Amino acid sequence: MSWINAVAVAGMAFAVVGCKRECDQETVDRAVAFLDAHQSCETDDDCVVVSDFCAEIPGGFCGQLAVNREGAESAEWQALERDLSDCGPNSCTVCDAALEVACTGGSCRGR
Repeated sequence: MSWINAVAVAGMAFAVVGCKRECDQETVDRAVAFLDAHQSCETDDDCVVVSDFCAEIPGGFCGQLAVNREGAESAEWQALERDLSDCGPNSCTVCDAALEVACTGGSCRGR
C-alpha cells in the first residue's frame, strides 16, 4: 500500500470515528417527556437552563431549554445527558443569546 493510500485510509477511519450520528427517536422522546414532566416551580430560582444538544431536543432557544432545578440535578437527567451527548453532534453553532428562565404560572419557561 502506498503512503498516499495509507493516509487516505487513515483519514477515512478518523472521519468515521470523529462523526456522531443523530440521536434515535426513543432517546429524544425520553428527553422530551422528562423535560415536560419537570417544569413545575414556585420561584424563578427553581428554574435552570440545560442544553438542547444542538437541537436534538426540539423547542430550544439558542441551544438551551428550561427545566426545574430538581429535574436538572436528578440522576435520571444526568443519564439522559450522557445518552444525548453520546449520540448528538460533536459541535454546533450556538448563538450568543442567553435564555433567561423564570417561573411563570407554576412552570419554568424561557423569556
